[in-house]
Formats: sequence, structure tokens, C-alpha cells
Amino acid sequence: MKKALILAAMIFSTTLGTLAYDFTPVGDNQIIHYSPDLKTWSDGIVTSEDSMEFMKKMSIGSGGFSEYYYADGTLANQIGSNFEFITLDGRLIACHNAELKLFEMHVEDGKLVEKELTEEQIKELFPNVEIIKISQFKDRKYSIPKKPFEKKEILLLNDTENFFYKYSFKPRSIKKTPVAGLIEIERYEQIRFSHYQDDNERFPAYTLSVRFKLR
Repeated sequence: MKKALILAAMIFSTTLGTLAYDFTPVGDNQIIHYSPDLKTWSDGIVTSEDSMEFMKKMSIGSGGFSEYYYADGTLANQIGSNFEFITLDGRLIACHNAELKLFEMHVEDGKLVEKELTEEQIKELFPNVEIIKISQFKDRKYSIPKKPFEKKEILLLNDTENFFYKYSFKPRSIKKTPVAGLIEIERYEQIRFSHYQDDNERFPAYTLSVRFKLR
């Protein structure tokens, strides 16, 4: 798990083409703090006297979802995320990678809650991203126009009832961060998003076709 945390930190703090985000990933067994006064999160730094302490632990099992505990060891919340990060302005973002959705975590009346981010809020986090909603696919296909030498940052966002547990992209080289639907496109190619290359009623595959655009 330590290796995964180090890798995530490198990914989010290193410039990789257009994908350069100075976010702080939250690792397994890591303690983070929430300031009710400032309404911000920090990675282990106490920013106010009334700061609340939480510890993240990954649940046991194939799901591997995040659980957050209060300082006394009681469960604060078990969420549908398996990756979270803290932004520069102190927001805690939870990535529901199996759903292709993003949430922000808050503390309300002493309880840890999460609220789904709107498309506009996601754009604030990833200003260069082009959002493609699952509902925009026709027959599970979507065409992406790209100019020569252009790099495009794409985020697949789920606005359906579909579930994408254990889905991945092929080629894998387009995947730059632990955020499931976030990819970077440089070449003209067909991109497959599938569950272990399956394509059936239970696990349908999705295809992104990157096509030439002169202007």
C-alpha cells in the first residue's frame, strides 16, 4: 500500500503532459484533519483548535473501498470510493471509480458525509478536461476529434445507472492518474473501455475513436 501511495503522489505532483495536478492522495491508515472553522481538510496538519481527526482504512475484500474512522476508533463512514485526494484549497475529493463519479466529503453536525460533484465543480478541479458522459455514447461508441500534435484530456463521467467495477482502458498508456475515467489522448487510435476485454450484456465494452481534425 505504501508503494501505491508513493506512486499516486508522484502521478499527481509531477508534470505529465497536460496532466499536472498538485493534489495530495490519502493513503491507507493515514490520518487527516478537518477544520470546522475553516471548513478545510489537511493531511496530518492540525489547522485549528477544534480540528477533527479521521483515519482512512481500506476495507477487507475484493471491493477495496475506503472507510473513515473517528479518533476514538468508531466508524465515521464507509464510502463507495477507493481513492481520495486533498486539493490545494483543502477540499477532500472522493473518486467512486467503479461508478465513474466524483464526490466531495464534508463534515455536517459532526458526521462525515459526501456530496456528488456537479459537472461545473469537476471542471474547476480539472480545468483542461473534456467531459464525455456515458449517455453520449451511441451504440457504445463515441468519436473524438483531435488536431495534429494536440493532447486531449478526457474524463468519462457516468450519468446512467451502469456500474463499471474493474473496467480499464486499452491501451493502458493513456491512463495517467488513479482517477478511473481520466485519460490523456495523443494519438489517432481506437480506445477500448471494458471489463477484462469482455463485451456482453453484463459487461458491455465502450469504444472511443480518436479521429483527425484539421481545425
